[in-house]
This record gives sequence, structure tokens and C-alpha cells, in this order.
Amino acid sequence: MMQTIARPGSSAQETRRRILSAAKEIYETKGTRGTTTREVAERAGVNEATLFRHFGNKNALLLAMREYMCGLEEFNIVMDSLSGNIADDLLVLARAMVQRMRDQRKMMCVNLAESALGEIELVQPEWRGPRQIRARAAQYFADHIARGTLRGDPEQHARAFMSILFAYVVAEKLWHDSPGETQDLPYLVHLFLNGAQS
Repeated sequence: MMQTIARPGSSAQETRRRILSAAKEIYETKGTRGTTTREVAERAGVNEATLFRHFGNKNALLLAMREYMCGLEEFNIVMDSLSGNIADDLLVLARAMVQRMRDQRKMMCVNLAESALGEIELVQPEWRGPRQIRARAAQYFADHIARGTLRGDPEQHARAFMSILFAYVVAEKLWHDSPGETQDLPYLVHLFLNGAQS
């Protein structure tokens, strides 16, 4: 058995990040059932007691890992930097969201597979992070509806926009003849804003 020792001078926040990153690496190859707190602790360079002190149990650890990896903080930074021009803003958001989803593709695939097999109930399926991202996007759309630059339901806009990007990331491995995101993402934003008949 490998002896693990916490690194000297590491903060609680850094320890937490190391544990979450280790959990993601193992989860992406072994899924929920194959991810053990012992292996996560070893990979993170901490003992299991430290892991449990931070997260309580395996289910809480996996939920926290999903929350952390969804990128809410980064998304909020991008949202705070938007110009107010809806077409430009949506392209900035599309690029940021697509990149984040690409970075998390393996985890998304494991989540989808476990959900399809009915195994995802081992952890809470409702994650706050993605809901908060959708709520922030809906508020952005609501602001544009109030200004008259957009019509419709802001929540539906947020769901549709995020769904388009999710489908793009999931399917892009299938499209070997795609011109790439420099053409695809502007087109998807145009399609979202104007529809296919405009």
C-alpha cells in the first residue's frame, strides 16, 4: 500500500483542488463504481481521512467534482466581460462554453453513459453549477428582452442556446468534414438569433 503524505505548506483550498482533480482523472476512466476514495486520496497525495474531512463521503466527493469541473467561476468572469452587443456576446459565450465542454468531454461521456445505464443515481443527478450557468444565461437573455433586442422566454433561450452548444461538442467528433469552430460557432449563433428561414 502506498503511503501518502500531505504536501507541506498546502492550503485547504489547494488540497481540495488536488482531490477534485484526482477524482476527475479516475472517474473519467473508471466511472462511479470504479472510483474509490482510497485511489483518489493516493493520487491527490493526501490520506483518506483528509479526503473525508473535505467531502464526507464518495457521493459528496463526486458531486463536488462535477460542480467544480462545470466552470461556474470562469463562466461568471466571461459573463461579466460581455459588451452588450448580443451577437458578439453570444459568440464569446459560445467559444467559452464549447472550450469548457471539450475540456470536460470524457467526464460528460461517462455521465451520459452512466445515466443511460441507470447508474447515475449513486450520486445526485441535479447539479447546482449547470443550473446556475443556465440561470445566469437566462438573466442575460431577460435583459435583452427588456431592452427590446430579443423576444421570447429567457429560460427557453438559455436552454436552447446551451443545448445547441452541447450537441455541437458531443457531435463534433463525428463531423470529419466540418470547417471547424471559426465557421461553425458564428453560424450557430446566427442560427440561434435569426432562425433558419431568415
